[in-house]
Amino acid sequence: FRGWARGQTMIRKRMPDKAKARSMIEAAELEINFIRRLEPTRESGATIIRGIYENFRMLGDALLLINGKEAIGQDHHTQMINELFKLKVNTSRPIQVLNNLKAIRNNINYRGYIPTIQDVEDVLSIADACFKPILEAVRKELGD
Repeated sequence: FRGWARGQTMIRKRMPDKAKARSMIEAAELEINFIRRLEPTRESGATIIRGIYENFRMLGDALLLINGKEAIGQDHHTQMINELFKLKVNTSRPIQVLNNLKAIRNNINYRGYIPTIQDVEDVLSIADACFKPILEAVRKELGD
């Protein structure tokens, strides 16, 4: 990639892959349903938050695949989440709260932050408010 600075993220064109996108959508739905059944505790908090973040990220990646795009580079997760912001969805919380979810997940992964029960409850609230409408919007983009 000429002219591509190290650490930079970019979106490149690729062949749309609806089969892979469909699989990612299904996996995200299965996993979030499992995560929602976990009891929010100090011990399970990081796992719950990471899992919820990862499922939103997979929906963003699926959306990129549907549209024949791929995020590459050091911060490609941000591009995947940002793709979700382009959706026209009605949620009880603004979908920009996914930036807060990404920040807390980064604190857990890279700074050793131990989330509080309140953090976990807030992230579960984000999932309850946003996941299903975003899931349905991504499915609509897929054409299913």
